[in-house]
Amino acid sequence: MNHPPLRVQSCVLRRSPLAIALQAATLSIALGLTAGAQVFAATKSTEVHQFTVPAGPLDSALEQFARMAGVNLSYETSELNSKTTKGLKGSYATQEALQQLLNGTSLIAIPENGGYRVKAKLRGDEVVTLQAIEVTGRASQTDFAETTFSATKTETHILDVPQTVNTVTKEVIEEQSLLLLNDVAPFVAGVNEFSVYDDLTIRGFRNSDDRRVNGMRVYNNFWSQPYIANVERVEVIKGPSAMLYGQASPGGVINIVTKKPLNESRHEIRGDLSSFGSGKKQGLVALDTTGPVNESGTFLYRFNASKWDHDSFRTEIFDKGYSLSPSLSWVPSDDTRLNLEFSYTNRNTVLDRGQPNLADADSLGTIPIDVSVTQPGDGLDYEDLTASLSLDQALSDQWRLAAAFQYHSYDEHLTEHRVGSSLPSGSEYNVRYGDRTTEAETLSGTIYATGHFDTGHISHKLVVGGDALTQENESRDMGANNVFVFDVLNPENISRPVESYTFTTPSLSPWGAENKRVGLFIQDQMTLGDWDLLAGVRYSHFTTTPVGGEENSDSDLALRLGTVYRHTDNLSFYGTYAEGFEPNFGYTAQEGGPFAPTTSRLYEVGAKHQAFDGDLLFTAALYHIVNDDIVTWANVTGNSDLMRQRGQEQSTGLELEMIGKLTDRLSIIANYAYNEAEVTKDEVKENEGKTKEGAPKHAASIWTKYQLNQALSMGVGAEYVGERKTFQEGFDLPSYTLYNAGLFYRTNSWNLSLMGKNLTDEDHWTGGYYPGRVYPGNPLQVILSASYSF
Repeated sequence: MNHPPLRVQSCVLRRSPLAIALQAATLSIALGLTAGAQVFAATKSTEVHQFTVPAGPLDSALEQFARMAGVNLSYETSELNSKTTKGLKGSYATQEALQQLLNGTSLIAIPENGGYRVKAKLRGDEVVTLQAIEVTGRASQTDFAETTFSATKTETHILDVPQTVNTVTKEVIEEQSLLLLNDVAPFVAGVNEFSVYDDLTIRGFRNSDDRRVNGMRVYNNFWSQPYIANVERVEVIKGPSAMLYGQASPGGVINIVTKKPLNESRHEIRGDLSSFGSGKKQGLVALDTTGPVNESGTFLYRFNASKWDHDSFRTEIFDKGYSLSPSLSWVPSDDTRLNLEFSYTNRNTVLDRGQPNLADADSLGTIPIDVSVTQPGDGLDYEDLTASLSLDQALSDQWRLAAAFQYHSYDEHLTEHRVGSSLPSGSEYNVRYGDRTTEAETLSGTIYATGHFDTGHISHKLVVGGDALTQENESRDMGANNVFVFDVLNPENISRPVESYTFTTPSLSPWGAENKRVGLFIQDQMTLGDWDLLAGVRYSHFTTTPVGGEENSDSDLALRLGTVYRHTDNLSFYGTYAEGFEPNFGYTAQEGGPFAPTTSRLYEVGAKHQAFDGDLLFTAALYHIVNDDIVTWANVTGNSDLMRQRGQEQSTGLELEMIGKLTDRLSIIANYAYNEAEVTKDEVKENEGKTKEGAPKHAASIWTKYQLNQALSMGVGAEYVGERKTFQEGFDLPSYTLYNAGLFYRTNSWNLSLMGKNLTDEDHWTGGYYPGRVYPGNPLQVILSASYSF
């Protein structure tokens, strides 16, 4: 969607009998699965043990491990020659501990005769030791994730995925003092901000309504980016992924993975304080605590809490709030894992409608970046609640069952002054006022089985299952036009007599929709020698019933094909084809709707290499994406809500990424993206051949950190984003380069850092729609962070 989605408005929502019934059904199914887990649990239960295995030769480490765990290990001595391990310390289930010891060794542990056989890893062997769905957390602390759940619906090594999957881990998030979702953009090739909202560009395509939390769709409020203090990692699955997720954007899917309980005790208190040098300060405090609840370690907990108080460099813009995220896992054995998780956010902020400018793009830089049409008393208040239940259950040595259920509610109240899409009269804009409320509920669930078996010389990793979603929202708003004139050359931000405004929409009847999605999917990853073939298909059915309107429905059959050639244990080449589908039911006749669905196709080839004993990951990808029947802004003066459908867009590009350690002391995060995204078919013929909005041709980022001694390190980096188009012809956003640096001090308990971002204090714009709404990036910012672990 190439327009700010104004359908994020709702009024108080009364739960329908269907919603209540679905919630009751979800609880019943979840309880039934928990009981069923006991029926299917294998007779052998593996308790959690405390391990202390030093780094060194693998053979002696395995001997120590076997004695500590009380299990039998069998292996060929020749396969262990010259191999080493990074060691192990903490509380682990036996199988998880063994896998940790074997990481980076090209060996795998296979359950056998009540113990384990360690052998050279054949393609597909690892599936029997991994979770089918992410229930418990990972103790490892690295700049990149070696495995992913979101790309194949089961835990798969990154080299075995025939698609680009980028991750920004908690380690990068904390080191860089990243606070909001969009902050991760410079660390992912081909991703840049479209605006300051929850609104990104991926491979040239705008992505503003394709978020997942732990693989499950939530209601995207769009207007405010989520805080990421409780996030384990952010994953970007590049290209359309309808086979995996049903409704899917052409550029990719963003999956936010929250922190899960660990089976070792860890506790951290963190504080960030930053300043823009103008008296405007930002502060955040956060708590992260996790560990076993009982002595046997069968119950694990995690609790994340954060509170923030931020003054923006923009006039009258602020952000205050807090979040609470408790999580509890039950792990009676390696065969059964159950996780219950909640996340609650309460936020009091202001919707930044951007910096208004003169009509000429050359005027950018003449209007101070702090100029805002926001007036005192404007605000955006909301509450966001997510509750989820996840199960990973072994049915046998070859089959596992995965299930997840999620409830999400969102309640919002917005008051704002804003300008429309019309060009200014000289330096003056007419301002309108809006007051709206929002409430939405989403209930979603998925259940699938993963199987590992052989047919002749071919190993199979089969995933078969289904998912369903129901989402209800209703809306009410009030609006008043031309309440005053705002002069960008002489801005005034004063209290306004809102009560005296003449409202053109004083009391709209509730409007909204009930959306339902149902899908069935099957996918097989087949391994023959060094080759993998992935084939999957999904059937999806979508229905939308607007308040007071008739039901609209559509269905789609989405394919996914991919192949991987593992040239060596650390080098793979891949190719893939995938399809995307997005229904466009949500537009009213007033907005130009209804519209046909948007469809997309991905063609991609690439290579992945894990070097230096697995410490450095290099990826390269060439892609071509075709996107048909796109809903875009109509650019009609006086009607900023009017949309239209564009025939076709295409995006072709190259992405290079390097992340990890070059030496024991030097680490790097670097990426480069080249992208040609253009309109190829349009009823407005002069648009054909034009570059898409918000899509830079070139973008790059680099961050390097050098360890000076055991405690002290320093880092330097730069970010570059090329010129971008807006919805206003001739009004382009200039390219920019930012320079960053940091100093870090770490002991066993303390972690201190001093970061400087945009060191040259360059005026720049991260995104924009038209002259009245462009979004300046942060000026020079100094961030002091401190954390204490115990």
